[in-house]
Amino acid sequence: MGNKTDNKTLEVISNIISIVFHPVFLPVYGLLIIFNAPTFMVHLPAELKRVIFLLATINMTVVPLAIMPFLKHRNVIKSYTMDSRQERIIPLSIGVMMYIVTCVIFYSYQIPQLIKSFTLAASVTSVIILLVTFRWKISAHGAGMGALLATVVVLSIKMMANLSVLWIPLLVLSGLVLSARMILKSHKPSQIYLGFITGFFPVFTVMMIF
Repeated sequence: MGNKTDNKTLEVISNIISIVFHPVFLPVYGLLIIFNAPTFMVHLPAELKRVIFLLATINMTVVPLAIMPFLKHRNVIKSYTMDSRQERIIPLSIGVMMYIVTCVIFYSYQIPQLIKSFTLAASVTSVIILLVTFRWKISAHGAGMGALLATVVVLSIKMMANLSVLWIPLLVLSGLVLSARMILKSHKPSQIYLGFITGFFPVFTVMMIF
């Protein structure tokens, strides 16, 4: 009885972690980190931050989430967890489209290059995840956490800022999220680790170059 209760508790906690750190929310978390990290970005006008944040949140989080009930109603997806690889292709495609739209909008205006670079990196990573998904199921949660960690590492390098207060907790959070996905049996360990790598290296590379 005790083991069953413990397992149930672990599943509940893992589900909460998976929801809070769902990939659809991670662009928002990334922008919050960029805006609040101890770099020149903290001095951006509040109105500009608000506009960038709202636009990114609507395009990269709200729209993809709002489309999910329609996809479920049309039986494109069987559940919101999208357990099969095939179910993920259309939602990921919509996400890629919205990421690219946001990227094009940001590159059309005079906003800090770091924001443009972050959005470009997110778009490139989302395309890679989609392409991999055509052949293999990959952990988008893992990719999202890898991307967040890469963002902080790039900020540390390019802005010459001591952000250990951010990347150390992010490493711990990444471990929790990856463990949660394994506890829920959503992915094989190899899919989770590949997801993390797929999120980290494209974001790191794109943000360092651009």
